[in-house]
Order: sequence, then C-alpha cells, then structure tokens
Amino acid sequence: MSTVIEFTMHAAPGKYEELMGVYTEFAEYMKNSHEGLKQVLVVGDPASGLVRGIGLFETAGQAEAVNSEEVFADFNAKVEPLIAAPPERQELHLVHTC
Repeated sequence: MSTVIEFTMHAAPGKYEELMGVYTEFAEYMKNSHEGLKQVLVVGDPASGLVRGIGLFETAGQAEAVNSEEVFADFNAKVEPLIAAPPERQELHLVHTC
C-alpha cells in the first residue's frame, strides 16, 4: 500500500524564505535519488510560517527507511536553526487519488 508522509515545520520569525529554500532543495534531491518516492509537494503559508512537505512513497518500508539516512539527518541539522519548534512527522495511508 502506498504511504504518504507529511513533514511539517514552523519557521522561526524571519526564516520562512530560507526554510522554504532548504526544504525545496531537499525535496528535489529526494525525488531524484529515491525510486520509491513517486511524488513530492512542498507547501507553505508565509503568514503563519508553516512549511509542509508531502511525499508519496510506494511502500511504508521505503518511507520509513528515509529516517535512518544520513541525508535526512543532514537536512534536520540544516533546518534546526530555522524552525520555531520540533518538526512533526505523520504517516498516512493513501486511500484515493484522481
């Protein structure tokens, strides 16, 4: 079953654009280097500072494997000074797409 990962962050004051840039760069790398990652969306709200990545993986195992990759640890280290609170990760089952 396909798995959707939502990874949400809230930018620290004045850091929204920089956070969005780091997140977009990471999303591009992930999409180009992970065969099981079928779709990536990065969305945000500059007014609230919310930045959310949504990734569609073929399997839950592929989604889970990202957590132990060095590139993910590096990404988290880059965003740490740019966020107001710890990131929130949610794993969902893809129920329907059109």
